[in-house]
Amino acid sequence: MEPADFDDLLDDYLTGSVALNPEMLDVVFVWVRGDPDVGSDHIKQHGVSEAEVEEVLLEIPPYVEAKRHRNYSNRTIFWGATRAGRWLFVACVDWSEGDQRFLKPITAFEPEEGEDYWNQQ
Repeated sequence: MEPADFDDLLDDYLTGSVALNPEMLDVVFVWVRGDPDVGSDHIKQHGVSEAEVEEVLLEIPPYVEAKRHRNYSNRTIFWGATRAGRWLFVACVDWSEGDQRFLKPITAFEPEEGEDYWNQQ
């Protein structure tokens, strides 16, 4: 993240136009980089940035829903909007160690089917 981007984010939080999702305040993100099949590099292949994934998961507004993946008990899937109004599907490996929750984003994309895709999951 560039310093100017950080300054813009800070301004958004200080003016109250964006708030942190209280359920995600203590979550630690574990980004996998350098693997085209999973994580940051895979997500970039779908035209989605790490910053957009973090907006969907960490901020309110916009809006986000979450549920456990029906086929993988260690994954949580999310449906939410970025500040720019882009609706994304995000899948993360989700685990806890003691009181600490960790999320490892493995894929994220903007489904052609939109919310219908989310409702099928």
